[in-house]
Amino acid sequence: MNKPLLLIFSIFVNLISFSLYAQYVEINLVNCKISDNEQKKIEKLIAYERMFCNEIFETSNNITVPVKINLYGKSKDYRIEKNKYNAPSSTGFYIPAINQAFIMKSGDFIPVALHEASHSIFQFNYQKAPKWLNEGLAEFFETLDFDSEGNLYSYPQSNRIKSIKAGLDFKDTDRLKTFFRIYDGTFYGHGIDDNYNTAYSMIYYFVKNKSTTALKNIIKLTAKGYDTEKAIELTYGSFNAFEASYKQFYNLHR
Repeated sequence: MNKPLLLIFSIFVNLISFSLYAQYVEINLVNCKISDNEQKKIEKLIAYERMFCNEIFETSNNITVPVKINLYGKSKDYRIEKNKYNAPSSTGFYIPAINQAFIMKSGDFIPVALHEASHSIFQFNYQKAPKWLNEGLAEFFETLDFDSEGNLYSYPQSNRIKSIKAGLDFKDTDRLKTFFRIYDGTFYGHGIDDNYNTAYSMIYYFVKNKSTTALKNIIKLTAKGYDTEKAIELTYGSFNAFEASYKQFYNLHR
């Protein structure tokens, strides 16, 4: 059974002055409304994104990173922006050049908002990051929520995890090395679903396995110009050592 992952930052989140964080989140409502509770929830969860990025990038500067979310209540308004920027998604997208997210308010829009808003914070820290890192973190952030007692948790993306486990069952031995060699421009092309699955599985592995120190080192090394495969090798002693740990983690995951 995939149980929600309670996050260690929850005790600190309750101590944050949310009025400080909220002033750096702008939600532009276009032909729609959101409740005060929805707005506060978005602001609080984005505050966690800031704290997480402060931790893995070893800084305190993410507190004031501006986040702008354009939220659309009518599909025709959203389509205008989608077509303007040639964006493929029918639910949301982020444009780095203007540092803005565009979200269609339909169904449970908050996870989409969290995903796209996280790109604002991430690009502030690491503009030329590997796509797996950028999108993997965004996929992880969209799973954030609060339980009935106000504790922060992350619910596992079960379908993505099932896909990873299925690949392991079929002895997909080259999955990770092949994935890390994908050029940024092709990440969103053929095999996009599997790319998102694998990107998410990497971040989920590091967080669930309490290996954020390893993640930080991989980030530092890729920022210095090492490719991901080499960064993992230098962090774990060998790529095979990491792969064995990753596969064991998902083989045992329930």
